[in-house]
Amino acid sequence: MQPNKNYYAILEVDSGATAENEIRKSYRVLVRKYHPDVNQDPDTAELFKDVQEAYEILSNPDQRQTYDRLRAAEGLDKSSSINLRTKVSHNHLLTNVEEQAFYVLMDVTPATDLPIARLPLNLCLVLDRSTSMQGMRLQQVKEGTRQIIDRLNEGDALSVVVFSDRAEVILPSQRGIDKAMAKSIASTIQPSGGTEMFQGLQAGLDELAKNRGKSSVNHLILLTDGQTYGDEQDCLKKAEWAGHNQISLTTMGVGSDWNENLLDQMAASSGGTSVYIDSPRKIVDVFKDTIRSLSNVVARELTLNVNPSDGITLKELFQITPHIHRLDMMAEKIILGPLGTGHGKTLLMEFRVHAHTMLGQKRLMRITIDSDVPGQNDRRSWEWVDVYSEFVDTQQTNIEIPASIITALGKLAIFKMQEKAMDDLEKGQVSAATQRLETMATRLLNLGETDLARAALLEAGRLARTGDLSAEGRKKIKYGTRSLSILPKEINRD
Repeated sequence: MQPNKNYYAILEVDSGATAENEIRKSYRVLVRKYHPDVNQDPDTAELFKDVQEAYEILSNPDQRQTYDRLRAAEGLDKSSSINLRTKVSHNHLLTNVEEQAFYVLMDVTPATDLPIARLPLNLCLVLDRSTSMQGMRLQQVKEGTRQIIDRLNEGDALSVVVFSDRAEVILPSQRGIDKAMAKSIASTIQPSGGTEMFQGLQAGLDELAKNRGKSSVNHLILLTDGQTYGDEQDCLKKAEWAGHNQISLTTMGVGSDWNENLLDQMAASSGGTSVYIDSPRKIVDVFKDTIRSLSNVVARELTLNVNPSDGITLKELFQITPHIHRLDMMAEKIILGPLGTGHGKTLLMEFRVHAHTMLGQKRLMRITIDSDVPGQNDRRSWEWVDVYSEFVDTQQTNIEIPASIITALGKLAIFKMQEKAMDDLEKGQVSAATQRLETMATRLLNLGETDLARAALLEAGRLARTGDLSAEGRKKIKYGTRSLSILPKEINRD
């Protein structure tokens, strides 16, 4: 008897199933499916043993009672806080083929019956006040800060750090702030000096450490309009540290003179997001959207583990929604960041299936998501799903790949084309980069993304003439392609 095994899931019945009818009926179906005389795959042989073991325990009232009691003692009888839903590109794969592509699209959402209560925020604003921020940019940052302050609850903690040549904590971290005082302090920010981001980031993380709670959503918003020089690697290392300590970052770049690769990597390594703000007039709306999103968080952190079976290789891994970005497959812990209500996460995984000789169903991989959902001690913090495909010796007719996977792959192809164009440009291959941008523009037009297509064409022309892209055009293309929705444009509500 192994309590860590879910015998109910193995027999595909719920925990209230009757031994006389449901359990016996399901057992007979599964035995016929996995019996070694019918299916000779090694993985299936293990499944057959699991089915036998599960039936022996659950069909015996005394053993079943002991099993249920042991699982309850270890918390294994609880329902999960999250739901996983997968779609695969192929339900059937061919035997004796050297290599086949296989895609898994997975939606991660909070459990539908999860009690929703707003988690307390532990928030720090790290704001660039360098000379270039003067005028409307700084005015809008102040107004955005006031909007955030107005939306805080009594149990939320807020701190504000400003930076230029050095960092200054103008509002130390505290819960239950005096909102009028906090807004008055924000209004005193004056522009001066240059841009040294790391000092501001370090000071902000130090402030967050003062009010880290077991149930708090720990988040740092960093806004800048300029390049930071000489401390980029320190910023990346500190952002990665934040991600491993349940602190996510929203990095915001205003205008065109800032390092989009740096801000994007900082956000991604922490499980957060980076935002391109092309006009100061949009700053307030971005601040309001960010605090609204943080207020909807139910899981402080999601982490992903992908465990392929022998002969299966994970080739690429992307988050597709709420925006496209490449996930680090080599990381010890793949951080997906917070999960909120109303906006789940969608992942797209590309695998390579190597030569397989056995006919029948085979488990290709197990995908596990761990979550940190405060206040839900009656639920499991993790969920997993096994992905199968059946190996056949004859090509199936009328193969239908799910439309959602086809759409996701089409928009991902545009995002990857943008990546390759920028890589070509870095290598000095101007002609290749120009050609990619022109092809990308055509595909964007076909998707109805006319503004982004126009930007790509303009930059392709500029690149052909001058050998370089404009700073604004580079950002518009990068952030525009990663924001492509996998929903058809006419039904995209976001």
